[in-house]
Amino acid sequence: MANNAINSLKGTELIKMDIPFSRLTKSKDVAGAARGYIHGGKGVAAQANLTKVDMSKVTKTTTVANSVANVMNIGSLVVGQYYMSEISCKLETMTKSIDKIGDFQDREFKSRIMSVITLVGEISQFSSELMESDDQRALKLSAIENLKATATELLGQVNITISDITQKTPDPDYKEYQSKVDDFQKLVGYQNALVTVLEEISKLTYLLGKGSISTERSYSTFNKYLELSVQTRNLLGQWHDRQVKSLRIDLKKERISKAGFEAVVSAIPGLFDDKFKYNELRQSFVNQISTQATNIPESPAEQKQIYEDDVQIIIKDNKFYYLHDSPTSIQESGE
Repeated sequence: MANNAINSLKGTELIKMDIPFSRLTKSKDVAGAARGYIHGGKGVAAQANLTKVDMSKVTKTTTVANSVANVMNIGSLVVGQYYMSEISCKLETMTKSIDKIGDFQDREFKSRIMSVITLVGEISQFSSELMESDDQRALKLSAIENLKATATELLGQVNITISDITQKTPDPDYKEYQSKVDDFQKLVGYQNALVTVLEEISKLTYLLGKGSISTERSYSTFNKYLELSVQTRNLLGQWHDRQVKSLRIDLKKERISKAGFEAVVSAIPGLFDDKFKYNELRQSFVNQISTQATNIPESPAEQKQIYEDDVQIIIKDNKFYYLHDSPTSIQESGE
């Protein structure tokens, strides 16, 4: 029934106008209808600009309880539900990626990261209950603060570990370099996950505040730790650049120059065929180096102040539908 309800909107044609219906001139031909203009003292004072609503940007919201059924609460409720639903989906994807990282020795650290992601995801899943209850929102805001403390602690450990490894192994040989690249791959995965979950915690802080907590305050901790993480990854990138030059690695051609006795043996054949001068590298190994050196965490394009924007809602058969600006297709966010 829920799918039928939202699918019924796909074939609907709705028009949005930038002049309130109440200001339009009443129609003389159809009772209750209005003309597309405002009548002034000397004729037409203004005309309504009509645009067709993009029905692919409609999302079904959770049923609105009578206790919160006023214009302001409905607006904050449906907006909060929509963006919390996006957070929930993002965290589900992150959980799958974290599950592939690490080994038995990393189980405690990995378990703590998984715990933070799961608990943050749980908060985002019950958007309707939280957005309709001030008491529940206050409790979850407190819980979010505790989860933020844990996430920043873990992210700080990851950043310190990355920095320490680069400083303690400034000039590794090739075998040691391979080992460190594997270590960094796990650490970079953890770093990316923690930066992402910290960003989602910031979004939830803002959403649960329903406009009472500024975006500056909500994202303050995230911005600081993002900056520290970017600095750490820049150090890692510089470390990789030194090793690639020192070990004479060609990332584009996925090969490394032979060294030592192997280079001496290959010297004469190398005069006739260049391939004897090099050893091929695994593509996965090359990809790890490139990713660790360049795929640096980025700040979100903008930290949206969604509660300050106008909320567009379609009401049909006592059901509420949120008309959002996201390019995603029609999706159901609640029942």
